[in-house]
Amino acid sequence: MYSVLRTSKIMLRQYYFSLKDKFKKINLASKLSLLIVLGVLAAVSVLGCYFDSFLEETFLEDAKSRILYGFQRLASDLEKETEELKESISFVQNDESFLASVELINNYQDQNNYNAVLLDEEKKALTQQLLSRVKLSLNHFIALYDKNEQLIAFVEHKDDGYYLHFISYEKKQKVLYTRHEKDQFFTKEPFPKKLPLDFQHQIYYSHEQARKGIFTYNVYNGKIITISHISIFDHDKGSLLMHIEMAHLFDDQYFKDVSDDLGLIVRYSAESKNASHARLLTSIDKAEQLHVWQGERAYFSTAWIKITSEGQYEKKFFYYHVALNKEKLLVTLKKNRRQFLVLIIIVTVLILLSLRVIFLQTLISPLDLLMEQIRKIEKQYYDHPTLVQTGDELEEISKNINNLAATVQDRERALLNSQKKLTYLSLHDSLTGLPNRRLFNQRLQQALRKARRNCSQLAVFFIDLDDFKQVNDTLGHDVGDQLLKDIALRLTETQQFHSIITARLGGDEFTVLIEDTEYIKNIEYIENINGIEHIEKRAGVAATAEQLLKIFHRPFTCSGYELNTTASIGIALFPDDGNDTVTLIKHADMAMYQAKETGRNTYSFFSAKIAANVKNRIDKINALKKAVRDVIAGELNEFHLLYQPKISLQTGRVESMEALIRWQSASLGFVFPDQFIRLAEESHLIIPLGEWIVEQACTDFMSFRRKGSPVKKICINVSGVQLLHSDIVTVIQRAMHRIGIHAQQIELEITEGSLATKEKKALEALRRLRQMGIDLAIDDFGTGYSSMSYLQQLPVTRLKIDKSFIDDLPGSEKSIGIIQAIISLAKIFHLHITAEGVETQEQVHLLQQMGCDEVQGYFYAKPLSWQDFLIFSSNFTAKIAKTTETTGELT
Repeated sequence: MYSVLRTSKIMLRQYYFSLKDKFKKINLASKLSLLIVLGVLAAVSVLGCYFDSFLEETFLEDAKSRILYGFQRLASDLEKETEELKESISFVQNDESFLASVELINNYQDQNNYNAVLLDEEKKALTQQLLSRVKLSLNHFIALYDKNEQLIAFVEHKDDGYYLHFISYEKKQKVLYTRHEKDQFFTKEPFPKKLPLDFQHQIYYSHEQARKGIFTYNVYNGKIITISHISIFDHDKGSLLMHIEMAHLFDDQYFKDVSDDLGLIVRYSAESKNASHARLLTSIDKAEQLHVWQGERAYFSTAWIKITSEGQYEKKFFYYHVALNKEKLLVTLKKNRRQFLVLIIIVTVLILLSLRVIFLQTLISPLDLLMEQIRKIEKQYYDHPTLVQTGDELEEISKNINNLAATVQDRERALLNSQKKLTYLSLHDSLTGLPNRRLFNQRLQQALRKARRNCSQLAVFFIDLDDFKQVNDTLGHDVGDQLLKDIALRLTETQQFHSIITARLGGDEFTVLIEDTEYIKNIEYIENINGIEHIEKRAGVAATAEQLLKIFHRPFTCSGYELNTTASIGIALFPDDGNDTVTLIKHADMAMYQAKETGRNTYSFFSAKIAANVKNRIDKINALKKAVRDVIAGELNEFHLLYQPKISLQTGRVESMEALIRWQSASLGFVFPDQFIRLAEESHLIIPLGEWIVEQACTDFMSFRRKGSPVKKICINVSGVQLLHSDIVTVIQRAMHRIGIHAQQIELEITEGSLATKEKKALEALRRLRQMGIDLAIDDFGTGYSSMSYLQQLPVTRLKIDKSFIDDLPGSEKSIGIIQAIISLAKIFHLHITAEGVETQEQVHLLQQMGCDEVQGYFYAKPLSWQDFLIFSSNFTAKIAKTTETTGELT
């Protein structure tokens, strides 16, 4: 045992001295770096553990808040449906014809002597009224009982629609008549053993409660259902005249929609699992009241409501179960740990690099530079002598070496001058002094060979001046030549590009070659492996391209003219974009044209996608041309208009509507408006398309008016291209004359960016339209460039507050301040205000308080088709009228 311990001790001692020897061989910079890295690792590890615990606590609090919101949403929906049922069923109190029909049935219905001709027709009419009420209110069934509380008729909703039923009698026996809402006639069926509801009304509340209207919560086929009850009494006789019930069923689809909206898992059941921790649904208003427990994958909580119908269901309570998936927390924790690992690596690398830089600058670099000077002289290379600048003996030695190199170089230079002059003339451009095509090709071939040997990359830039031909055509070729020389001078004198090779191929075309891999060391090329497209990162080359473009930011002074010119740059990379000089230059040229197509004064990388992008753009333009041509010719129409209502906050009514264009291409499928409208503006197809929009929108508007829609104005978007390059006034006048629409019924919306132009033609067109009586609105106000002085000159009548400011209401004080400023500005200029993108009741109330005139957004309706808009406007108007009649004021 002693010998084993002794041997182990000797081995450990040897290992220790071995490590000590290796540590001594490590240089000072590495030793310091190691100690600092260990300290950083320890600190970051402690922070990682702390943030893990912090994230878990934060996610638990967030889970409670989200589950609380889920319960509040369920309670709100329950209360909302209860109030809507109350409003929907209250019609029986004032419907004289309905009451008369029920009283007729009460007076003449005798099972022993049943008058089917009289009573069945009356019951059919009653079922039709019941259908209208339950269908309009989107509820599930409605039932009517007579004075004896026996069922007269009922309407129920099934998967395929609503079914109408009424009870008749033949030979003293009950008979059920039934029809689907789409059928014309009732069919007689034997009276079933069990109806969806009781034939004899079961009372579990007092008649006095039913007289005022009462709500109950019941269970129907295992699902929660809320029922509104109301009894009507004969005031003269004091007896019951009828009883009516309407119900709304919260089905599986409702809970699925709520789950999807809230990002929660919402379930329901009559089982009492976890009931000991459950709270009454309608009493939960704080997160602290919730009992939330968490499993391995989710957070859970439970709430309950009491079932009202005694004896009808074996359970007294109905439970809501809300769960929140913990997957996000688990993913975040995993991502957090991964990020900390990456952070540790990055910090460690940065520290090592910093230490390396420090030691390189103070000692290692001066020695290397000194040795480099000596090696250059040995190789008879005297150009660009390097001087060590340390202020000590090393600098003095470096100066002496350079003096020696200069003496030797002077003797050799005289012999080479004549040969260099001849070579220079054959390899350089005579105008600019830059390398010509021949020299550039030679340099590029050399760079390619070097890159192949070193497995490195290089980049070729193809620079073409934008609109250079106009300089030659308008100012003369002498000015153009001077401009080319000044550009070449800036390219060669700019210090940022000392490591690149610049050449002039001819005309206004320049090429640049980057051999120094320092500019392109961060490139990651796009590869398509098994259908996966990797990230493209070309930081070094992109930075070089941006610096090249900055050369053209300052104007050039040529022969007394101050010229502002720009350039487009195409970039090809070796080896991905080509392996030879011809291919690389060709691909750089192609990329340059791509840069010109994307707006000029920019750069573009060549890639295999360029051809596909060009083809895709051409396909879209061709499809757009065909679609516009077809719609103008009245043939296949791929375009359609949707309409979004605008609601007046003063009257609460649908005052106007905005026409919105949509394109369902036969070849491309659905194309988003921001894509095809931009192409239409660039290709000027927006001009004929805009004429069609004006015609169609005005035609639809007049159809709405003839159908009884209360809408007073049609709002049509107009592009800046239409203002500048078409006779928009004539287009509007022609539509008014043909369709019969009045100028006061039209409002044109122009984006703020379009109105910011000071083109006389555009401003004159706007003034003529306003003189005709057409209203003009600035769309997306607050996101463009309009100044107060310029706004004062524009003949506009309305400002539309952009949706981006509305989204943050009511929580953002900054957005509230901006909106108040816009409204105040509008009132100063006597302009109306419309708020876009309104989605909540709180936003409506706040905007109304701030004095906003009009709103539009998803809170009221999404953009609707022709038919849907007509239904919406009619229903909305009817609802407002009914609210006004009931309450005597607008809500």
